[in-house]
Amino acid sequence: MSARTDIVEEGHTLSHQLKRSVLHMAREGITATGIARICHCSPSSVIRIIDEAVELKLRVARLPENLCFDEFRSVNSTMSFICCDAEVSHDIVAILENRLTKTIREHFMNRYTNRERAAVKSVVVDLNAQYIKFIKALFPNA
Repeated sequence: MSARTDIVEEGHTLSHQLKRSVLHMAREGITATGIARICHCSPSSVIRIIDEAVELKLRVARLPENLCFDEFRSVNSTMSFICCDAEVSHDIVAILENRLTKTIREHFMNRYTNRERAAVKSVVVDLNAQYIKFIKALFPNA
């Protein structure tokens, strides 16, 4: 038999208040190891709390008519891919772990129908020739 309380979820050891603090600090941009030091817990606990709270979308409901493609330096100095709405909202459509043509192509081919991809009118890219090669195949009317 074990005691029950509203402070901690049953079968867990980290309090609800600690979890709220971790999420607040994560929103402020503090690293997982920094949060772990402040909250006196392990970095893996911090990551687990964030993962439980964040629900990643596999796809946006509708592809915007105008997209922006770019790459950025991410974890361990690797280059990742980002796609966002080129219109007023600039909402993020996708963030991929790398910028390989195969990864980008599979992302859009597997998540969006031909009709949805055909609705895209323009794709804004930098001078990276890699993107030019496959944009017409993915977005025939762009």
